[in-house]
Amino acid sequence: MTQSSAQAAAGSFAARAATSGSGSTANVRFNFSDSAGSHLWEERPGTFYWQWANVYLPSSTVAQLGAGEYITVAGLWTSAQASQGWFLRVRQGGEMYVVGNRYWDNSQIEFRIYGTFPQDQWVDLEIGLHSQNGPGVKRAFAFLTNGNFYGWYHQGRMQGETYDRAAMGILATNSNDPLEVFVDQWRYATSASLPGGPDNRSTTNLQEQDYRSQGGAQWQIDWTTWEYDLRLEAQYGLYSDTTRLQSGRNIDRMPDLTNGWAEIEIDWPKGTPNGSPSSYFGPMVGFRKEINREENLEIIPIGYSGGNVQLAFEAWVGNPVILAEWPMPLNTDASRIPEPGDIIRVRWEQVSATDLNVRVSYYDASTSTWHSNVISMTLNVTNIDDSDPGTDAVNYTDGYHTASSVTIDSPMYSIRRFKVGTIDTYPGP
Repeated sequence: MTQSSAQAAAGSFAARAATSGSGSTANVRFNFSDSAGSHLWEERPGTFYWQWANVYLPSSTVAQLGAGEYITVAGLWTSAQASQGWFLRVRQGGEMYVVGNRYWDNSQIEFRIYGTFPQDQWVDLEIGLHSQNGPGVKRAFAFLTNGNFYGWYHQGRMQGETYDRAAMGILATNSNDPLEVFVDQWRYATSASLPGGPDNRSTTNLQEQDYRSQGGAQWQIDWTTWEYDLRLEAQYGLYSDTTRLQSGRNIDRMPDLTNGWAEIEIDWPKGTPNGSPSSYFGPMVGFRKEINREENLEIIPIGYSGGNVQLAFEAWVGNPVILAEWPMPLNTDASRIPEPGDIIRVRWEQVSATDLNVRVSYYDASTSTWHSNVISMTLNVTNIDDSDPGTDAVNYTDGYHTASSVTIDSPMYSIRRFKVGTIDTYPGP
């Protein structure tokens, strides 16, 4: 690490991180302390750590990266085990990847986040850590480039470690070529729930994540499903190439969704799925969700074999509690599974201190028909429980169950787009 006047975000000098061979490192680093032991089970809201600086990545450095090569330009980790943490990597062409540690076995997983690191310019780079000891968050990571938010990526490993390192520059590389990155304007770390630097996340009442655009900004990935080879494709949108996913759109800056609506549009990325499923198999839209405790209300198709498929309104309280069902219509291949272009839409409104009104509509693309309000009910959602004596009843009016998200339980289905809004933007029916 040297001082350089060749590039500076402010003043006359910046830190120049330069390497000359594989395994070399050069970075600006700050030490802090966030121990897993300081976090209580199911705490709310946990702690946040944000580190903001300016980074200049020359295109000449990126041009040196061949197939399979990378540089790690930022990270948050534990010094006791240097490979355990969250890291931002840049690969060939400037394509960004994130590396995190899978919760259950500490395996290090790299995944594509569908974004390109800006080159030949000073970039406001801010990296964030959300530590919350519960089923759904654990160690979560996010970062922003010039205000474009990537993450949160939830449920990284939390098991006795202390996160105590934050750095930017060249933290690691497998390239043997000379590389350089410049760092300037290193700010004091902050601990608010929102970052201290530029943040372009939308604050509008109606928002949409069209996964077919293949842009990873505001694409949130929940649980550890970032390990399942998630794809954003121009035709099909979002899906897992291997198994399932829990995902959505980051809506941390969105207005309150105590009352709101959401919809998803469906596709088939791998040909025609099984027309006679026997359990959970497809895409769902969730609402009144608390990510940390993995509790939400949801609208989801369920197969009962023999071609019987029901669209269910259920509560997930550690196990599913089915509250209402509607038989799915026959489609063009004489099955009742969702087809490309079909839409699941749900509207929810709290009508009293205890009761929630829920209305579900379904668009059948094969007949261009809206099946309006096929489920319409008002119910008490303050004490929903299942038959498992080991789980507690859930109060969906407690002020924590406010998120909306999506899930896909099979690689055979994808979600083209996910739209969510406050109730005043609801289009009907």
